[in-house]
Amino acid sequence: MKNILFIILFSLSTVLAYSQARVVINNNGFIVIDNSAFLVLDNGAANALATAGTGGKIISESETDVIKWNVGTATGVHSIPWATSVATGSVKIPLSINITAAGVGAGNILLSTYETTTDANLPWQSGITNMCSSTTNLDGSLLVADRFWQINANTYGTKPAVNMTIGYNPAANELAGGNTLIESNLEAQRFNPGAVASSPCYAGAGSWETLLFGTNNAPSDNVTSIVVSPADFFKDWILTDRLSPLPVELVSFDVDCNQGEVEIEWTTQTEINNDYFVVEKSYDAVSFFELTMVQGAGNSSVVNYYSVIDPNPSSGVTYYRLKQVDFDGTVAYHEIASSSCNPKGFTVDQLVLNNNTLSFNITTIADEDVIVYFYDYRGRIISNKAKHIESGNNAIELTNLEISTGIYMLSIIGEKNTFATKLMNVKN
Repeated sequence: MKNILFIILFSLSTVLAYSQARVVINNNGFIVIDNSAFLVLDNGAANALATAGTGGKIISESETDVIKWNVGTATGVHSIPWATSVATGSVKIPLSINITAAGVGAGNILLSTYETTTDANLPWQSGITNMCSSTTNLDGSLLVADRFWQINANTYGTKPAVNMTIGYNPAANELAGGNTLIESNLEAQRFNPGAVASSPCYAGAGSWETLLFGTNNAPSDNVTSIVVSPADFFKDWILTDRLSPLPVELVSFDVDCNQGEVEIEWTTQTEINNDYFVVEKSYDAVSFFELTMVQGAGNSSVVNYYSVIDPNPSSGVTYYRLKQVDFDGTVAYHEIASSSCNPKGFTVDQLVLNNNTLSFNITTIADEDVIVYFYDYRGRIISNKAKHIESGNNAIELTNLEISTGIYMLSIIGEKNTFATKLMNVKN
């Protein structure tokens, strides 16, 4: 059972007002959420939480001290007047979430923030497995402000699209100390728990990836224009020094199936020392290989459009990734996009993974030889089998897999077609 929320007022002139299911904090009044309490705002309107006079402050300082805002399908600017702890001066670090496209479903946004106790960003938010820099593959804690933000679009069918501003405390306890970051380099980054990364730095699944969001506004102590699509709206956020600034500002990366071919298009806003791009292809979103190379614009401050064709698309889902290489050899990876282009009539269905046995059906319009691979999320092959499939339906079974609960991958490589998918095995 959650605890009762105590509302603390710090001056006689402070007024905390409730009107028409709204909370208005006036003249620097405080709301302190503590002891794993929930403050529930059961009004999705942008003005359901507001400040007046000289403003207001809400202090969380724990992942489990949460505002639950039942936003639903509302849009508009939803602002949270976060402040640091009383011990650190109750510095205002407001968060603004401009919902530019409504979510689908009766969702809510769970919100909390807290300063970490060490420059190593401890304790981590639940679900975070590492503080590994996605550009150096080393621990990047000293390049991160000592604070986490939870911005969790929860229980939506499709999450909303947002444009956020995150305020931070420039004081020594969050940005300085043993940290080596530069305030004017701070940008927002989110943790993707489903990303697979490998190096001695990583411990378990999940990565901060190379995606950075927003524009630094050091004079105002915030990062603005954090434009987040529903697909990138994960719950755990930090502010990090760019360390190795991406030399290309990517506007879009799109993959479409058109008349049996995959069209891959991307647009850049600016390019700095950009030598070339490599479009990479994968059947499982883990192991990528080079599809083609495209010359970059070098240095450019105008919009550039790029396009390539994959003339031999694979059946099922195929993944494409954009790699950018600087003149000095620095490499940056941008977005991953997928396509389901099926020009040759090759489908895989009726997938059943149960009791160490995987069975499925391949339907094709042409005979061909295929090799079936089954491997774990680390890429270790558990089983492989060569098969000759014929026009029509082909039932295939892999037995004696001796697997545990977890995520696995099936990959089928044929003379004309390929297929890849992820599977979840749950042991009874």
